[in-house]
Amino acid sequence: MFRTTDNWMIYCDVYGTQSGFDIYMELPGVAIEDIDLEVTPLTVRIKGLKRRPCTGSTPLTMEIETGRFEREIPLPARVDTSSVSAKMRNGVLHITLSRKSPVVVSIPVQAEGNK
Repeated sequence: MFRTTDNWMIYCDVYGTQSGFDIYMELPGVAIEDIDLEVTPLTVRIKGLKRRPCTGSTPLTMEIETGRFEREIPLPARVDTSSVSAKMRNGVLHITLSRKSPVVVSIPVQAEGNK
C-alpha cells in the first residue's frame, strides 16, 4: 500500500474520519523547512531531508537515520486539495484532508421533436 524510496522508512498512521482523513508521520529531528509536502486528489507525497545532528566530528557509532527521504501514500477516496492543513508537533507531522464532495450535475432532458 505504501511506497518509499531511499534507505529509510517514514512511519505513518492513516485514519479515516467522517469528513476525510488524518495522517500522522513520525519526523523527529526533521526541520519544517526541510519538508516538501504535495497533495493530489488521490495521493499524499512527502519528501525531505533529515540532517545529521552533529557535524564537524568523526562519528564512532551512527544509529540515527539521516539523509533524504520520500514517501507516497495512496488515499482510498478523493480529497479536496484546497483544504489541506499540515502541522508539526513534537516531531510528528499531522496532515488533515477533507473528502472531496461528489459533483452532481443536473442535466435537463429535452423532448425530441418528430420530423
